[in-house]
Amino acid sequence: MATLLSTMLTLVGCGGGSSSGSNVVVDTTVPTDPTIPAPATPLIAPGAYLASLNGKDWVGMLLPATQGSSAVTNFYGLTYNSADPDLYSGSGTASGTNTATLPRVFVYPNITGAVRSGTGTLSNMGNGAVRVNLSFPSSGLEQGKDLSVVASPPSNYKYNTAATLASIEGSWQGRLSYAFGYVDNFNLTISSQGAVSSSTSFQQDCVLTQGILAPNFDGTNLFTFSVAIPTSTQCALKGQTLNGAAFTSTSPVAGKTKRLYIVGVTTDGRGISYKADR
Repeated sequence: MATLLSTMLTLVGCGGGSSSGSNVVVDTTVPTDPTIPAPATPLIAPGAYLASLNGKDWVGMLLPATQGSSAVTNFYGLTYNSADPDLYSGSGTASGTNTATLPRVFVYPNITGAVRSGTGTLSNMGNGAVRVNLSFPSSGLEQGKDLSVVASPPSNYKYNTAATLASIEGSWQGRLSYAFGYVDNFNLTISSQGAVSSSTSFQQDCVLTQGILAPNFDGTNLFTFSVAIPTSTQCALKGQTLNGAAFTSTSPVAGKTKRLYIVGVTTDGRGISYKADR
């Protein structure tokens, strides 16, 4: 596999909830897929990861943000306890190792919108799979929250094949989640240059501006994402610039061929997520 990693890892809804409480652990069996080549080196690979956590979808992204021996990798995760996910985000460094520490990870829970911070670790499990362990200590009335999941790349996904704008260009219609609610049938348009725009608002008058998607600098099969929220709105994210990642995979929806995931967060872990099929 190539050089790798560092770390970090999630978002929202108008129904559903965030999981708080004791350990959330899934089957430790390493998933395999014959269409995914096994890593050539015992390193955690950057890219997209999927898993089933307590029967619900879990989505992760490891996005290299800098290059060098102490390269920073950003981590984003979505736990779909309901139609809208809890949003995880963080970052860390790793150099030539099959494990990495996330010194600080945020969780932005669906519904409550109260950010919590904790720590995490990433471990190479072989066959392209990565174990993600996250821990959030008790705080006030909030119980401690632990998450452990083993995830693998999506079927037919190749982490070292550069993402292309041609694969996401055009119109999408999906679900935007923002912790205090959601917008179904949210329209998003991506230009051939990666400009992201939408005529749809959320949380009253909140809109996305200056949106941009671009293939990541290192050739990893992920897009970087950035969008600004105007100050003159009633939105909880007003005046903020959100940064994150995106990727496409095969859609599981009948009649659809492609699924798009987008995550964008503030520096303090608040943010939005988007899931659409076409």
